[in-house]
Amino acid sequence: MTTADPTKVSSRAKKRGLTQLGTLGAGNHYAEVQVIDEIYDEDSASRMGLGKKGRVCIMIHSGSRGLGHQVATDALVKMDTAMARDGIVLNDRQLSCARINSLEGKAYLGAMSAAANYAWANRS
Repeated sequence: MTTADPTKVSSRAKKRGLTQLGTLGAGNHYAEVQVIDEIYDEDSASRMGLGKKGRVCIMIHSGSRGLGHQVATDALVKMDTAMARDGIVLNDRQLSCARINSLEGKAYLGAMSAAANYAWANRS
């Protein structure tokens, strides 16, 4: 993502992600072997190399692993401060937020965009 700002990703997040690149993960992450038995859009399927029934492919859902989790954890602390400053009150800390144009909001978008790029590289 062009909005990625790796300087907004903490060294702890980078350290967690370094050893996990190329790994699947746990929880709802999976690798699934599939066989194409129906094609709904011939043109799109062909452009992706999936235009033949019977073709075997693999679906992978992995995500940004520990790096993305750490980016979110780091952001919660900063957003708590921003929420107090801006008078934002929530009933669940996991919903912490910051105004999008605040320093905290911009930093979060940059860091999460970097985490999304990591996730893309992890699946490549």
